Amino acid sequence: MLPVAIKTPYQTRKNSKVGSFFIRLTWLYLALMLVQFATSAALAQRRTAGKPQTQSSGPRPYPEFRSRFGVIRWLSDQMPLKVFVSRGLSLDSIMDPQLGAPVANVDNLAAWPNLVAQIVENPQQWNSLGVAEGYVDGHYQAALEGVSAWKAFEPEGFLSYQITNDPQEADIYVFFTKQFVNKLGMALFANDIRGYTSKTNFPYKAILAGGQAAFKPVVIVLRTTEARGASMPLGKMKAAATHEFGHALGIEGHSTNAADLMSVYYGRGVISPNDAATLRYLYRLQPDLIP
Repeated sequence: MLPVAIKTPYQTRKNSKVGSFFIRLTWLYLALMLVQFATSAALAQRRTAGKPQTQSSGPRPYPEFRSRFGVIRWLSDQMPLKVFVSRGLSLDSIMDPQLGAPVANVDNLAAWPNLVAQIVENPQQWNSLGVAEGYVDGHYQAALEGVSAWKAFEPEGFLSYQITNDPQEADIYVFFTKQFVNKLGMALFANDIRGYTSKTNFPYKAILAGGQAAFKPVVIVLRTTEARGASMPLGKMKAAATHEFGHALGIEGHSTNAADLMSVYYGRGVISPNDAATLRYLYRLQPDLIP
């Protein structure tokens, strides 16, 4: 026979007290946890109070579209814009006699619109322009497709432009160059820069007040060769043309998101959702300057 354990009244009371103690301890622990949770939630709410709530994903405008002089964009009265894409024409033959370098060097970027305006008004000089080294027939079509990519926004009503074969009526010109040079004539290949855009802008409020502006064309120049001299691949040429036309439309700076076309990395070579959001936002703003 197995021995039978008999509990005394003391043992029963002791076990009961111990059980009650642990029950009270458990409730106290739960209460402390609830207080700690409530305190943490209140602190978190206090830290975020007054701060704008941001979404973790989704397309959004990037602030770099704005120039240091303010918002730059075209007016509806200026549209449809006329765009002339040359068949490989280069400005490199127009030399600065003092520098011994092309007038259209990157250190002289601000002078490009005036240079093109003068060339267009001078048929002899226009006809003297040669074709850029490294240019191939496919570059014209690639540039045309790149420029035309932004036409996707025309149905929204804030943007309109047409391709023209008449340089006399163009607002925006696309030229080509084998390589960009500085004022010393030294070739620049750093950072995979495939294009430059230059434009002269005028204060919008001054024009509204009756001021006169000597409007100049916007000038885009695209590079026809890569660093080692090979012809620029058509995909890269198209991406460069799309990117530079984004600048021509008013996206002045570069997105810091490498996935955007308007970053210095050209994204995936196509207009990104952020690029689209930026253009839409830009054309809802009143401009400070107009091209």
